[in-house]
Amino acid sequence: MKKVLCFVLLMFTVVGNILAQGYRPYGSSKEKPEWAETMFSKDLKHSYLETVMVRGESQSAVRDKAKEEIAKRRQLQTGEVFFSTNAEESDGVIVSSKLMSEYWEYDGAYFRGYFLFQTRENRKYDFDSFEWTDKYPFSASVFIPGMAQIHKGSTGKGIFFIAGEIALVGGIVVTQSLKASYESKVSTTHNAKDKLDYITQADNMGNISNVLIAGAAALYVWNIIDGIAAKGKNHFQELSNNNLKITPFAAPDFNGGAVGGLALSFNF
Repeated sequence: MKKVLCFVLLMFTVVGNILAQGYRPYGSSKEKPEWAETMFSKDLKHSYLETVMVRGESQSAVRDKAKEEIAKRRQLQTGEVFFSTNAEESDGVIVSSKLMSEYWEYDGAYFRGYFLFQTRENRKYDFDSFEWTDKYPFSASVFIPGMAQIHKGSTGKGIFFIAGEIALVGGIVVTQSLKASYESKVSTTHNAKDKLDYITQADNMGNISNVLIAGAAALYVWNIIDGIAAKGKNHFQELSNNNLKITPFAAPDFNGGAVGGLALSFNF
């Protein structure tokens, strides 16, 4: 019985891993991120995010075209644009737009670049903070087979848990019904050989049912653990910009002198 149970769990593990594999486009070194897959765009408190896709013969040409496209969009709103990839300032000029992330595909002839830009609505504001994370808060959906996995973006794995539980529970129902049927037949005959055969068949169905019950319980526990611990598909999460700043200040006083001190400011 233990060997049968181990084999069943091994098969579920292999099939589950196959279904959970992600698709990677040709010419890409990593899985396509969510923001590129959906051409993500979002309005934040003081800025907005938008995705640009450009195709060209070289990466540098594609990147330049992407910046030109963002510049055109920005100029329609403010009349000016500045870029930076990793700093708040460029040559002393506060930037209005910056490149947050990029993803590349290559089809053998052309590069296709996806670019996620963040643009301030007003240059006097700080850029809103955000992150793409594969972590998810705890959800009661972990107690429903497959639901936590689907919520995290692992649809194949979720279907595996749902189908697995349905198959195992269905097997339990069938084997229990057959067991009851064989047991009821024992009292319908006086033939010792037939009685023994019915009892043996009922015991076999009971043993198979016990294996299926153990498999369903193990799969359910695995579903809960996976739903809590497994990482999901990267998703957008806005972070709080609330922070306390302490800055020195100096100001003239009424006697013609000057006073100084520290100023506390809280951004919210």
